[in-house]
Amino acid sequence: MTADADSLQLINPALVEVRGGGAPRLVGGQCRACGARSFPRAAVCTDCLALDVDPVELACEGKLYSYSVVHQAPKGWDVPYVLGYVDLPDGLRVLAHIDAPAGAVAIGQRVRLALGVVGADAGGAPLSTYTFVPA
Repeated sequence: MTADADSLQLINPALVEVRGGGAPRLVGGQCRACGARSFPRAAVCTDCLALDVDPVELACEGKLYSYSVVHQAPKGWDVPYVLGYVDLPDGLRVLAHIDAPAGAVAIGQRVRLALGVVGADAGGAPLSTYTFVPA
């Protein structure tokens, strides 16, 4: 379920930055030595092993590479849900929840970054993270 940015407690705030107006941006890494990008941000560059990896904003739109419908999940997560790989124009492939019913997604479909609720913690508070929705 797509969510309002003002009401979210993100599962991992290091992965996504929310700007004014609620526009989310994925935060990855870019190596200073060779320019390779990573998501999540790697402590060590996986291409050249350099230790200088700066935070970098990643693209907000991409193309669905592959997906699966998940029927079992950690306690508190909503099931079933669509989990997919999204190819970003940055050259990265990102694993993410696809916030749409399985019948509404297709390989090769354009998707855009959003924020969504994926379940609830033991106290009933929403578990929120970055998702992708059909563009």
